[in-house]
Amino acid sequence: MSKFRVSLVVLGVAAGVLAHTQMSSCRYQFDNGSEINLMKVAASPLDAPRFKDYPARNKTDKSLYSYNPCYSYVYPPDGQRMSCSKNVAVCQSSAQGYINIGTQQSATFKFSNATQKWIVSYYNANGDTQTNLILQCTNDTKDSLDVWGETRGMHRSVYKITLISRCACVDGCGTPILPHGMSVGSFLLLLLLLFVATYLFVGLMYRRYVIGARGLELMPHLSFWMDFPFLVQIIASTFGSAALVQIKK
Repeated sequence: MSKFRVSLVVLGVAAGVLAHTQMSSCRYQFDNGSEINLMKVAASPLDAPRFKDYPARNKTDKSLYSYNPCYSYVYPPDGQRMSCSKNVAVCQSSAQGYINIGTQQSATFKFSNATQKWIVSYYNANGDTQTNLILQCTNDTKDSLDVWGETRGMHRSVYKITLISRCACVDGCGTPILPHGMSVGSFLLLLLLLFVATYLFVGLMYRRYVIGARGLELMPHLSFWMDFPFLVQIIASTFGSAALVQIKK
């Protein structure tokens, strides 16, 4: 075992007895400043789930499993009947359809003394299914998921999956600026859309309840937007003329 892995194991054992706080469904922080953070594993809400339709290694389990930490998702994406669509972390698909067997809201971190590994447990809305995500620490930069599938439980159906990732290590990953799979361009586009939505909402509310506008007059800066196509045409014409002059030179 490498020194890197030895140090991670020791740190994981020590972290198991430290005071701690669960910050979110995918982030667990200790009082000494260390943390487990799965945000770099998660796909963005538009691209989720990160892991799709994984078969179970348990040969008696014919279902497929999808998983995404941090962010809920709709799967399948076309939103067909019986899809996983609300507060979803773990989705099971079978001949009977798609079932949410683990919600993001139910995520609970705990340290297993038996395996010396951290586990994130997810439950469905009724509490009659439990999915145990075992966090397997590795120094590999590639994330992978191993699905055992359904196991026997005393009072509920229990499912076992293992996340093999550097982010499964204590202090393996810091807080990312962007979710996994989201480009800078997508992030900027999302910010633009949020800005436009906020601008329209605040503008409409102000003009409706403060100014008392009605109909088309509710649109903020209406005259500007009505003239906007002509402004674009003038700018395009100006730059086009300048470009032609440069070419002729």
